[in-house]
Amino acid sequence: MFRAWLFLIMAIFCEVFGVSVMNYSGQVNKFFTYGCMFFMLGISYYFMSLAIQRINVGTAYAIWEIVGLSLITIISVFIFGNHLNTQEYIGLTLALIGIILVNLGEKHSSQDDLGR
Repeated sequence: MFRAWLFLIMAIFCEVFGVSVMNYSGQVNKFFTYGCMFFMLGISYYFMSLAIQRINVGTAYAIWEIVGLSLITIISVFIFGNHLNTQEYIGLTLALIGIILVNLGEKHSSQDDLGR
């Protein structure tokens, strides 16, 4: 199970890197930038496919999306100088709380299934 979570983390970081590269598509060689982006997103999907062999696909996808979104938001604020308003901060916080609850619910229901 540890390997599945490791694959999910790798999928998230590959996605974040691939999406972050898009910001440079207008500044440097577009062929290289888009190639790097597509390659990293492809690797991300590969790692995701390995992760969902052991992690519920709904939970893995939800974690992949919200952690990726959070990291991309952090990168856009601190590296690219974008700014978020209060509503965006609240939305991101609620999404994170939702993912935590989904993850806790999966662990609880899988323990119930073992007892039957």
